[in-house]
Amino acid sequence: MELLNEKSEKLATRRTYKLLKAGLFHLLMEMPFEKISLTEICTRSLVPRSTFYRYFEDKHDLLCYCFQTFFDEANLEEDVLYLRNVDSMKEFLWKILRIMEQNRAAIYKIYETNKDGAFMEIFRDFLVQLLTEKLMVSEAKGCRLKIFPSVFTYLLADLYISIAKCYLESDSSCDMEEFVQNVCLFADKDFFI
Repeated sequence: MELLNEKSEKLATRRTYKLLKAGLFHLLMEMPFEKISLTEICTRSLVPRSTFYRYFEDKHDLLCYCFQTFFDEANLEEDVLYLRNVDSMKEFLWKILRIMEQNRAAIYKIYETNKDGAFMEIFRDFLVQLLTEKLMVSEAKGCRLKIFPSVFTYLLADLYISIAKCYLESDSSCDMEEFVQNVCLFADKDFFI
């Protein structure tokens, strides 16, 4: 009987996370993050406010959870995350762009609604933190940078964001394969014929 209760509890927890994530994403398509209230998130996701607080501190915490699940789904290894070579860059781009392509309309709408607000800064700060944490793990394994870690993580976070923006804003005639090839040519500084 106890095992059945544990399974029900885990199922309820997964359901709550999924509902809150979906509720926030739907609201992000309609309005900028800074205008979304916790009441609106709870109403949209059909989750009581008291239940929300069992899982998250505030809406920023929920947003960072959503970012984390995005990168967890991409399953990016350190070599890929740090773009050590052209092959790792291609792998990174393919993984991220496939996820974006599956939800392109929704992601584009969220981007358009939030591109000038707090959302992009929160996303950038999240990426810097994620990269810094991964870098600490790499350094513990003997990987050392030639440049300051803060310079590396900030510039890499900005690169990721620029690539995503460029892809979302590109015209429909540019398919994923061409886009990946163009980014790799840019990284190789192969600009001209």
